[in-house]
Amino acid sequence: MREYFINILSIIDSEHIKIFILSMAPITELRFSIPYGILIKDMNPTEVVLLSIIGNILIGLIIVYIIGPIMKFLQNFSIFNNIINYIFKRTLKKGKIVDRIKFWGLVIFVGIPFPLTGVWTGSLAAYLFGIPIKTTTFAIVIGVLISTTIVTLLTIIPTL
Repeated sequence: MREYFINILSIIDSEHIKIFILSMAPITELRFSIPYGILIKDMNPTEVVLLSIIGNILIGLIIVYIIGPIMKFLQNFSIFNNIINYIFKRTLKKGKIVDRIKFWGLVIFVGIPFPLTGVWTGSLAAYLFGIPIKTTTFAIVIGVLISTTIVTLLTIIPTL
């Protein structure tokens, strides 16, 4: 997995674009883009944080608005059913807090930077639990800001 991201990063010239793309990538999101930019590339923390916030929120909004039509389309093909069912089951299992307390559950789910949480899984969970798009959008923005704060502090404090 690490080699995959290193190969992608070597293709891209601009460090700013790399940070932006990393913040949008599933699994890593801004949990990786912020430490990568600040600690590994020694970039300006403000630039790294702003690029990471924009990229992470942007991918969240894209997912929120296209997940429904894409899932409905893919379910028409039996080849995708197993994959979709696996993703749904995993998300339903991980997203119990989202189902219980909806808006705040989604904020917590997106905002706490643990593995298998974040914008990608949170957006899918919101779709599966029927949370309205406007509510989901607001929760994602708040969750990303919380996650950004946590990751940035964990990245910067040890270097002080």
